[in-house]
This record gives sequence, structure tokens and C-alpha cells, in this order.
Amino acid sequence: MSNTQAGERAAASCLGHRVGGPPIEAQWHRAWAAGIFPGMFSADDPDAVLAELGDEFLRSIALAVAFARQDVGDMRAWRPGWFPNMSPRCLANLIHDRIWAHLAVAVDNDKTVNLFESGATREIQVGAHFRFRVKRHHGDDSNSTYPTRTALGFYVQEQPTLPGFELVKLAAGYRWAPEAREILAPVISYRDGTDNPIWAVELSEPDEGVEGKPITWAPIVDPSLPVIDIDGAAAESEAGSEGR
Repeated sequence: MSNTQAGERAAASCLGHRVGGPPIEAQWHRAWAAGIFPGMFSADDPDAVLAELGDEFLRSIALAVAFARQDVGDMRAWRPGWFPNMSPRCLANLIHDRIWAHLAVAVDNDKTVNLFESGATREIQVGAHFRFRVKRHHGDDSNSTYPTRTALGFYVQEQPTLPGFELVKLAAGYRWAPEAREILAPVISYRDGTDNPIWAVELSEPDEGVEGKPITWAPIVDPSLPVIDIDGAAAESEAGSEGR
């Protein structure tokens, strides 16, 4: 693919095109009705969660982040004068759209994974237990966020009515270097409310040319853990970023 084609593809995603659909909750109920049956595990144990998610899904997340990083690099090479003046919101939306697009391709044949869109909200369901949103992760707790009611509610972990019927809500995305404006490692995190991180891990990325090498993860041991930039960028408005 030429730099021109790659840049046009990347820049086009700033338009924020999304596929419409029924309300998210209605889509979830249909997924559960399809015959997915839950088991038991502890969401506080990252190893148990990641093992249940499975290497195939973890690989899909890691590849989506790696390919999105490449897309941003292609755009910078195509139009180097655009990048320094691109607004934080446009850049955050571009990265989100590219991760989502690559993830959709990666999980297309995986019957355990469903992607849902409704308005500005995008969510990922993996099996019966796990619901994700794609998020940018920062490295310390000093960054301000503009949380919406929807975003705040998503990260509150609810107790199941019956054992084994847990629904664990997670963030999957990437670590962000704000000064360099660069995508770093793929990240999965679990929190109970936006200000109460339980655990976070960084995923390895598949080595080019090495087939079948399993994805590994390393816990983030800093007690502050990363905060999630709820809006994707401080400049985003509440109405435009509820599901991101």
C-alpha cells in the first residue's frame, strides 16, 4: 500500500463514520440468548481472566494496536505537516477507529467474540463473561478526564445474581505517550469505577514472521496504575464520546 493510500485511509476515519444499530443492551440480550453458558472464575485474578479470554483474542487486541500504530505512522509519512496541528480529539478518534477496524477483521471468524455499535457506543463481548471498551491508558493519575454518566456506569462492576453469571467489564487499548503522541504497548485493565483500578497488564506483540508464538503479559506494578482517558482526549465533548 502506498503512503498516499494509507494516508487517505487513516485521514478518512476522522470523519467518525459509524454503523448504526439497535440499542446496545438489546444487542447484548440477543448474544446471551444465542446459547452462551457461563462458568466460574475470579475477576480479581488477571491470570485467570486472561487465560479465559484465550490467546486468540489477546493476539487480536495486540495486532489491532500494532496495526493502528502503523496506520498513524503511515499518515505522518504521507502528510507530515498535518500531524503537529491535528487536534487531540481528531487524533484520539483516528486511533480508536483504526483499532476498531483492525479488531473487526481479526475476530471476524471467532464465534465467541461479538462487536456491537449503537450511536457513539462501541463494545466488545467475549464469551459470556467479558465486555470491553477500547480505551487510551495514561501512565499516571495526574491526567484530568471528563467522564460521562455512561462511561462512569460502564466501569462499575456489579455483583451477579447467581454464582457463575459474572459480567466483567474491562478496558482494552494502548498505553499513550502524550509528549511524543505515540502509541506504546497494548493494555488490558480491570477496574471497579474509573478511580479504582484493580489490575492492568501490558501485552506482548506478535513477532513478525513468528507464527503461533503465544501472547504474554506483564502486570503493571505501579500502585497508581494507569488512569483511563475517558474521552480519548481532554478536548472531547460529553455528547461525542460517551461510548469511547
